[in-house]
Amino acid sequence: MDRASENLLAEVDGELARRVRAMEAALALKGIGLKVTSGRRSTAQQAVLYANRASNPNPVAKPGTSKHEQGLAVDVVPTGARSTAVQKMIGEEGERQGLRWGGRFSKPDPVHFELAADSNAASSTFALVTNDAAQITINGAQLLTQAKKEASGGQALVTICVCLFVYKFVLS
Repeated sequence: MDRASENLLAEVDGELARRVRAMEAALALKGIGLKVTSGRRSTAQQAVLYANRASNPNPVAKPGTSKHEQGLAVDVVPTGARSTAVQKMIGEEGERQGLRWGGRFSKPDPVHFELAADSNAASSTFALVTNDAAQITINGAQLLTQAKKEASGGQALVTICVCLFVYKFVLS
């Protein structure tokens, strides 16, 4: 993968990055190269994309709802031919690697990949690594909801404590 792609992968969840690299390695054996075109976005960056969504060929989530804002999604394109068949091969390989492919969304987003719900996703505290108070507010609420759903013992408790700390000492 090229340096720009690796730089983008360095900013997303480690498990997501690992699976994207595995997808890229498997596809390289079939002669398909990949380039990551988008990784983690700030809420402000997402707002700009959303404001300009009419000129984007792919769907754009509202600010505060995108997995990109949490570092839990990437957009990838092939480095060579960009046919529907190639994009489908990329999507299917991503699914084999435990990623959720946007090509299967109700509003298809064929370049989008995120951790599948059952993939032992993401460290719950990752989303709090930001200086953006609006992002902390959004992520804090999402993390509390996620922790309650997962209820995975100590990790859920730590997540709730981190969220409460942020709400009490950062946002008040």
